Amino acid sequence: MLTILVATLLGSAAPNPVEPHIISASLFKNGFAVVSREFEVSAPGTYQVEKIPEGSMGTLWFTASEGTKLEDVATTNVDTKSKYNVPDIEGILVANVGQQVRVGIRNGDKITGLAQEGKLVAVGKDYVLVQGPSSSIAIPKDQVSSLASLSGQLLYQAELTSSKRVLNIRTSGKPGRVHMISLERGLTWSPAYSIDISDPGKLTIVGKATVLDDLEDLAGVEARFVTGFPNVPFSVYLDPLIRGGTVSDFTSMLEGIGDPNAVTMNRRPMPGGGFGGQGGARMTENNSRVNFQDLASSMDVAPMLGSQQEDLFFYKQPNVTTKKGDRSYHILFSATAPYEDVYTWDLPDGTVNNIEYTGVPDGALDVWHTLRFRNTSGLPFTTAVATTFKGGEVLGQDAMRYVSAGSLAEVKITKALDVHAEADEAEVSRERGAIKNSPNYPVFDLVLLQGTLRVTNTKSVAVRLRIKKELTGDITGVSGNPVVTKTAKGLRSMNPGAKIEWNTDIDPGKSLTLSYSYKLYVRSQQ
Repeated sequence: MLTILVATLLGSAAPNPVEPHIISASLFKNGFAVVSREFEVSAPGTYQVEKIPEGSMGTLWFTASEGTKLEDVATTNVDTKSKYNVPDIEGILVANVGQQVRVGIRNGDKITGLAQEGKLVAVGKDYVLVQGPSSSIAIPKDQVSSLASLSGQLLYQAELTSSKRVLNIRTSGKPGRVHMISLERGLTWSPAYSIDISDPGKLTIVGKATVLDDLEDLAGVEARFVTGFPNVPFSVYLDPLIRGGTVSDFTSMLEGIGDPNAVTMNRRPMPGGGFGGQGGARMTENNSRVNFQDLASSMDVAPMLGSQQEDLFFYKQPNVTTKKGDRSYHILFSATAPYEDVYTWDLPDGTVNNIEYTGVPDGALDVWHTLRFRNTSGLPFTTAVATTFKGGEVLGQDAMRYVSAGSLAEVKITKALDVHAEADEAEVSRERGAIKNSPNYPVFDLVLLQGTLRVTNTKSVAVRLRIKKELTGDITGVSGNPVVTKTAKGLRSMNPGAKIEWNTDIDPGKSLTLSYSYKLYVRSQQ
């Protein structure tokens, strides 16, 4: 009987307000983060969270420490009362209904004089009703010039009742901690790399992360910066526990999954909410020089912290502290590696949709001065902007693609104006109607194409050249001993794909001519 009574008293006690704090976060690069929160449970009872995390559907979960049991978790609406200062004389009149007052009357009149004393009975749309010693007097509201209290302080505040959604968590058992985890929007990171080539033959690469926090304050939390491609297709939809709204709203949301027009609407709680923001940066020229090789030594560098979880990699950064709305800068790693200068020329495929030949562009094509080096950091390079420096000056930028640890990376610096390249493709032969349909009508022609590449080095030193040509069709011949990679033809494709890659040196003042030929099926000409 006593146990039942205690349980009843605990269940009926007012909830204990708590504010879970963030203890860690795994930040993706798309504006979302997996956020972990905790709060202390001092005794069995109900704990109320006013600031409910906006977790994505299916990602909001609760656990408790050993010995603490979660009895139930629920969201509900509660009424709250607050006071506010009334903005005008009408509001003051309403706030003082029932008080003994003196009402000042603009310009006076023969009945009341300049003021009327009595009990303020009512405030209507166009009048104020005052109960005097012998009668009630209705005073036009627009004639009221002042109000004074005869019984104490004049009231100038009104009470506002509003409803808000809260999260109630009921526990039993031992004291401990309740842990909350969810995927939320408003916390992200932006990676970048600096590559310093001031030391000939050896570069220094520094990776950094910029944390963008529009979620809430972070105080000494462990941040994990995620690289990879997580499969979270329902991230834009709020979990039904916190979403609010009606059952009809929720089922309509489910029906709208997959509709891009429904994404922003369904991300919002009911009522209101949302995230936004934009920003930019501009680099200006100045006389200051920075030794970017010293970047890592000027800050606390995370000593190659990170972990692999299946196909995702997590860069770990301990003790991250930012306020909501702030941005913070963190060095992830620093590494050195030998490098070589390579001049790269990438030629796109001249065929679209597998059977529509468009040819190669006319005129000179771009050759890029590129750095080639091996990732010696022990960590993968995530896709990010890479800026190359030399002697404190910016040489150029490129988007470095994902590079696994130990693999080769290529980063473009500038266009190589002293290495000239030209390309040409010509039709050698055509077998008309090589493939016909059942009425014997020509559908596809088989075309033989001959490609010619010419590169001239006008620099005073020899250059290392890498040429890569993508094409659609069957390769029939190549010169220069390239590496040829072929891909299988798709089930609905007429032609396979292929890639040719040449790696060679060109002496100063010399030219190099390469050739290739291939066949492909194209639509028959009428």
